[in-house]
Amino acid sequence: MSATLRVEARPPSEGSLDPTWQVLREANILLRERWNRRLDRYGLSFSEYVGLELSDRLPSKPSDVARYIGISAAGATDLLDRLETRKLIRRVPDALDRRAVLIRLTAAGKRLLEQCHAEKEAEIQFLDAAMTSREREALAEGVRALRRALRPTPGGD
Repeated sequence: MSATLRVEARPPSEGSLDPTWQVLREANILLRERWNRRLDRYGLSFSEYVGLELSDRLPSKPSDVARYIGISAAGATDLLDRLETRKLIRRVPDALDRRAVLIRLTAAGKRLLEQCHAEKEAEIQFLDAAMTSREREALAEGVRALRRALRPTPGGD
């Protein structure tokens, strides 16, 4: 389902990203690559997995799925069609808005999502074991700082 992208660590060239941002970019690519390999076992793309997860957490409209994943409404329709064809979700009328539908997981969708959650837990355990507690603390501190910097501020971007 997913295309594999190979990233090799290399020193930054002149005019390239700062080494910190290069490492962050490479880590992001490697994490997605590992997670995509795990999802491939279930015939899911990352977006399909996120769609299932979102539909499990709260009543979701197709537009919610599109916005959360960052795809167009047409892209969300295609994604949901694929999941519905596999009988992982069903569309049900919205009791509060008769023009809308809500996405619900089927029993098969719930079972598949539970399997994916077990894969996610295994991946987290692998990463936990690969890092010292000091490294994990430093990573968490850095990610919290990045999140603070990226959050919109009142009157800002």
